[in-house]
Amino acid sequence: MSTQSERMRAAVRCENCEAILVAEIAPGGSVRPLGTSEDCVCGDGTFVRLE
Repeated sequence: MSTQSERMRAAVRCENCEAILVAEIAPGGSVRPLGTSEDCVCGDGTFVRLE
């Protein structure tokens, strides 16, 4: 199980609806959006990390 210190936060963009969210990224690369956004309701789940 990952600890909080192994995870990082970053801005991500939904590839489907292009909404920008803050997410937690695990060492393995899985992305979990934090909170909710009224702009991203598509539920696609495919995110790209913004640099």
